[in-house]
Amino acid sequence: MTDQNETLENQPENRRSHWVGIGISFSVLAVVVMIGAFGYGFFQLSQINVGLARSVSDLQSRWENSQKQVAVLQKNVDELEQAGQKSLELSAQQEKVLSEWRAAQQGDMNKWHVAEARYLVKLANDHLQFSHDINMALILLQQADSVLQNLQDPGLLEIRKSVAADIANLQALPQTDVTSLYLRAIALDAQVNQLPLPASPLKNDSQPAPAAAVSPDLPWWKAGLEYAWQGLNRIVIIRKNGGNALPLVLPEEKIFLYQNLHAQMENVIWSILHGNIAVYQASLVRVTAWIQQYFDQDSQATKNMLQSLDELRKINIQPPVTNLSNTLQLFEQNFAKTDQAQAGQ
Repeated sequence: MTDQNETLENQPENRRSHWVGIGISFSVLAVVVMIGAFGYGFFQLSQINVGLARSVSDLQSRWENSQKQVAVLQKNVDELEQAGQKSLELSAQQEKVLSEWRAAQQGDMNKWHVAEARYLVKLANDHLQFSHDINMALILLQQADSVLQNLQDPGLLEIRKSVAADIANLQALPQTDVTSLYLRAIALDAQVNQLPLPASPLKNDSQPAPAAAVSPDLPWWKAGLEYAWQGLNRIVIIRKNGGNALPLVLPEEKIFLYQNLHAQMENVIWSILHGNIAVYQASLVRVTAWIQQYFDQDSQATKNMLQSLDELRKINIQPPVTNLSNTLQLFEQNFAKTDQAQAGQ
């Protein structure tokens, strides 16, 4: 009887344990499902982030390309604006010439010829200021003087005097043949590699001095020192040079020496073309000093090079400071008087 009662009491507990196990299983299953769903969601989110990063990188690259294209377009626009400005200036000049030509067609030929003479003087002034070409400036001034001479107008007397004074001043100026000087500098630069270095900066002794005999009466340690000293004298040879000896140039330094000379000669050529007297003289002095210091002074090539450099140093390449502003101002005053007289009529 007692066993039956215990069995009946244990049945509800067994049922309760069964349902608890089922609940735990469902809970574990739910947790696993949630973890899986969370992992899948995280994976999808990572994929989306990677895609967004790629999209952002692509947009950044496209934006940079767009900026470059905008910069190129802006540069083209600026160039077009500059070209347009130059076209406007040229059109204004052409319009001025046409107006003067129309005035000439109406019977004022003197004014047209005066404008022609002024244009020739302005061209001469431009050649003096920008290219320092005295010969071309003289030719243009002489043409302008010829045009004014044919007019036979007393009102142009002051202008003709000024043009004649300009011609005389230019003829009195010392002229430098820039082309010839440029070609001479080019030729000297080509001769730099032919300059010889000293063949033997140190004179070799014909025969080494014979070793002195060691006295047999010396103690053993003094005899050993004497033998060691004689051996050292045969290994280490000391020679003395005079103060006028040229410095020794190592083989690996030779190319740098020639390159430095070429660089200085290029400075000379540049200064000739630009009329820079300071660079011209400084470069020639430096080249001369290096040749005198490092190269064989007995060589004929070295002597010829030094002589040519000395001749170049005596040439003044600095262009004279001249301008024709006074003559141009007289032209402007003449045109102002002519216009005022025509307006009064």
